[in-house]
Amino acid sequence: MKTILAVAVGPKKDRVIRSKIGLDGVRPYIEGLIDGLAGLNRHIGTDYEIDYRERELDELGSKAGAAEAFKANSEHCAIFGMSTTVVRAAQGVTKSIPVVGIVSDPKAESFTRAANFAGVSGRRSQSAGWGFERFLATVPSLKTVRVLHKPGYGPSERALKLVKAVAKKKSVKITPVPIKTRQDIDKKVSAIPKRDPNKPAVDGIFVLPVDIFLSAATSIIAAAHAKNAPLFYPVPDWVRPGQPSALGAYGVSQRKCGELMAGQLDQIVWEKVSPKRLRVKDADDDAFEWVVSSDVAKALNIKIARVV
Repeated sequence: MKTILAVAVGPKKDRVIRSKIGLDGVRPYIEGLIDGLAGLNRHIGTDYEIDYRERELDELGSKAGAAEAFKANSEHCAIFGMSTTVVRAAQGVTKSIPVVGIVSDPKAESFTRAANFAGVSGRRSQSAGWGFERFLATVPSLKTVRVLHKPGYGPSERALKLVKAVAKKKSVKITPVPIKTRQDIDKKVSAIPKRDPNKPAVDGIFVLPVDIFLSAATSIIAAAHAKNAPLFYPVPDWVRPGQPSALGAYGVSQRKCGELMAGQLDQIVWEKVSPKRLRVKDADDDAFEWVVSSDVAKALNIKIARVV
């Protein structure tokens, strides 16, 4: 049985996955990967298992921490990286194990020239402007938007430029909220003024495509709800019926990206195809979803223009 080493950004976590049952607490990429491989007649628990790990950014940013995060044994046949940061860290410490991962803009991030890497671009930074336009269309009353941003991080910097361009065009004021750590999230989102639910939603929160924002989605959603503020995400995985849920999102789901990466893992692990031949493929236009939660809108008394 093959063993795939899967790594994501988050509080330290280690578990072995041998079944699709009980995937609570792991990234939606994993469910997509399992379903994608099942469609190729590769079955979890029979043909392979997943060595699932999460590590904080500071751990992945240090040589020793990255070496521990990606410490492999003879059974590991490939690394499944669940963010640009993870893929970059994996490349810095391993050359012998092929890496299949999700990235934002492979050309801007120089992944197109990586010898031991293949993967999928969720086009997250490239589509940030489109997502912001849909946030404004969802909540037409918005006048100002706080944008959760990680300074110095390529995908976030590129996404912010696109958001600023749309904001200028739409005459909406944006305020970047610089966040570098998980601790910053709690501190800075909690500092946002609370909205009176009996008044129109004129202030909103927009999340840029940054791995710590995706890993801390539950905390960010809870903080936004406490402020009665409309929250919009760059992936639809956290817009769900009922609570907890973001108000809306636009992007390619993590689950869909995991499914797209399954084909590459199948070729590399079972068909012995070199990652050089596969490279990085973009998610298609029809993989993007625009979703809005009517339950959240009702709970926070937010008038919305579109419900899916």
